[in-house]
Amino acid sequence: METKRRPRSVLEGAFTLLDALVRHQGEAGLTQLANSCSIPKATAHRLLEQLTALEVVQRSESRYRVGAQAFRLGQSWQPYPRLLELARGELRRLTAATRASSVLAVPCDGHILIAAASLARPEDHRLFRPGSTVPQRIGRFCPVWQAEHELVAVEAAITLPTGRAVGSIAAVLAPPQPLAALSDTVARAARTLGAALVRKADPVSPMSL
Repeated sequence: METKRRPRSVLEGAFTLLDALVRHQGEAGLTQLANSCSIPKATAHRLLEQLTALEVVQRSESRYRVGAQAFRLGQSWQPYPRLLELARGELRRLTAATRASSVLAVPCDGHILIAAASLARPEDHRLFRPGSTVPQRIGRFCPVWQAEHELVAVEAAITLPTGRAVGSIAAVLAPPQPLAALSDTVARAARTLGAALVRKADPVSPMSL
């Protein structure tokens, strides 16, 4: 006996369209979105117009793109308090020191989510744009995926004093490259970031009047 498929809710349909916009590099036409989401064109149009009214999607002539409200909502997301803020500076320093693209990676729905990046090569933008996902194996960049893209990811977990890992820092580069020194540099960056997350703010001295 065949199991009936649960009808897609309005909310699910709206988020499916938003996800498709991201997959299409942030902009696509109505027919393209409806086909990629397996949603009737009339339904896709109605949902996109509702999202446009909320500024979650922006329409430009016959094409749609991610809107300002979606950007504002996304900016408030944090995998761990202050992690993005602190990681961006650490990634820039790591890229300057290693000349490799550096990323902050966090687990997300069975994949690795690129939460922040400092890219050394323009061609890395397609793979490591913040918000993109990468296949994982045992919580690390999938070796098969690395081989397919002719890349090597040197990773180190960002851990708190409790032992909890809140993500990882990875330096990504094309082989062959000397990796021993790079591993030490990445591990040091991860330790620095982990310590910064739990470091207490210096007490503020009372102002003298």
